[in-house]
Amino acid sequence: MELVIKGKNIVITEALKDYAREKLGRVTHFMEDIRQAHVELTVIRNPSVSENQIVEVTLHANGTLIRGEEASTDMYASIDLVSDKIARQLKRHKQRLEDRRHARTKTVAVVAEEAAIEPTQVDEAPQIVRIRDAVMMDLTPEDAAYQLDLSGKDFLTFHNRLTGQFAVLYHRRDGNYGLIEPSQHPQP
Repeated sequence: MELVIKGKNIVITEALKDYAREKLGRVTHFMEDIRQAHVELTVIRNPSVSENQIVEVTLHANGTLIRGEEASTDMYASIDLVSDKIARQLKRHKQRLEDRRHARTKTVAVVAEEAAIEPTQVDEAPQIVRIRDAVMMDLTPEDAAYQLDLSGKDFLTFHNRLTGQFAVLYHRRDGNYGLIEPSQHPQP
């Protein structure tokens, strides 16, 4: 695992580096495929902020991004707090992966039992089980948001009148909307 430690308004000593490396080393055993860990140590120099020692950790693990941030009055305590937070997130992520794997295995066994064939003969890849027709309305994003609210669904596919491309509008957890449009340039 590549570990990058940066600081803002703080001189990063070897003791701080070693402590962060040790704490994150203990935490990252929950997932073996962590490629990079970015740690940013920040000191806020505003006297009105009591918890001015902030630690932000970002882990890149095989397409998954795990992020945590904690603040306290001591940098070492902040490192402890954020490592505990990252450990909980990694445990939860690992459990979700195991639950998905077990659910897929159970599904394969049930399908195999119903079809009276051996479970090893069933393809374990997810399958398309439902196909729906979608009417592509020619709308602006604002009109699409209105239609989405009226429909009571989670997302709406439409033809964006402003760009001339197909788009997807969806409800975000924060109560706002998200708009997905095809990119003009492929991402590397």
